Amino acid sequence: MRKRSALRALILVLALGGFGTAAAAKSKRDEAQVQKLEDAGLLVREGEWIRARVELEAVNPEARGLDQVRLYTLIGLVELHDKRGAEAEAAFAHALAITADGRADGRGLLHLHLARACLMNNHPEDAVAALDAAGEVGAALPGTWLLRAQAEEARGSPDEAWSALREGAQRFPEQGEAGRRQVFLLVRLGLFREARELGERLLARPDADADDAVAIAEALRQGGETREAMTLLEAACLREGEDRDLLVQAARAALDDGLPRAAGRFLERAAAIDPALSLEAAEAYRRAGEHDAALRANGRVLDPVAKARQRLGLLLDAEEWERAMALDERLLRLGLGTDSGVAYGLAYAAFRLGDLSTAERWLRDITEPEAFRRATDLREAMAACAEAGCP
Repeated sequence: MRKRSALRALILVLALGGFGTAAAAKSKRDEAQVQKLEDAGLLVREGEWIRARVELEAVNPEARGLDQVRLYTLIGLVELHDKRGAEAEAAFAHALAITADGRADGRGLLHLHLARACLMNNHPEDAVAALDAAGEVGAALPGTWLLRAQAEEARGSPDEAWSALREGAQRFPEQGEAGRRQVFLLVRLGLFREARELGERLLARPDADADDAVAIAEALRQGGETREAMTLLEAACLREGEDRDLLVQAARAALDDGLPRAAGRFLERAAAIDPALSLEAAEAYRRAGEHDAALRANGRVLDPVAKARQRLGLLLDAEEWERAMALDERLLRLGLGTDSGVAYGLAYAAFRLGDLSTAERWLRDITEPEAFRRATDLREAMAACAEAGCP
């Protein structure tokens, strides 16, 4: 009897020992899952979105001790970053459902994340509901009012959008974004004079900079109000001084308004800061018929290939045939002799000078379809000229 009791005790000890080993192993696995979640959170904070996705996909949501709200929040943030609105919306909704048992921490922020996902997924009504649910947590953040304005406008309520932006601007006067969005909204509503006036008030703020002027002017330009944009930009240039982006934006507005000469002047000033803009300045002057100014701007172009190709075009436009032909050696040296457009240009200059043999030599190797068609027309003109005994 004593032997049987001892045997049963030994079996029990072995069984309990095995159970303890299995429990310890499971505990370690659960701890590893919790660590994976922590690693994923760190990767999200550092903006390592691809690695964060990989880490999250390896997490077992059923692991003991795992913070599931954090898990689905991180999943939602990754999906949001990757612009997968439906997946992000589902993840944040699931995280909120888990907190419905009374755990209220973080619900306000979760509702804000959900609102962003709803907007991405083109569900503005749901976005507004999520923003309402964010309560005071959301109201205390300036971005909430920008989201609300976006959602209200998306669901066709521009008055509510304006109210949200006004509220945001009043609550956070140090933040300029709500004011900028007000300008953009006015542009979309076709209230261009009001948009310019508000834009000028915003740009008078001590914290306004050239980027603000560029953004507001671009909104006006996209709305077709190029004169309003130019007025605002010229005032900004006086205030900010010679700023590359302001000058380039002013040039765009001038071109849109059919004022290439003004665009050339803006671009030439910008090219003094960024020489790469000299090519665009020369082109604007060419469109305006300002050949001397175009050649002057072309003289400052740094890229030798672009400079030579553009200079040939400018000389042809100005009917400077001899000066155009004088570029042939430079164009050959730069490897542009086989460029169909360049070859046609030199052939045309030679034709206008009466040098038909040189013109034919340049026409010989043209293969590009459009240039070939023009070369055929030029050959016909050359043949007619030869028959008529042109000098």
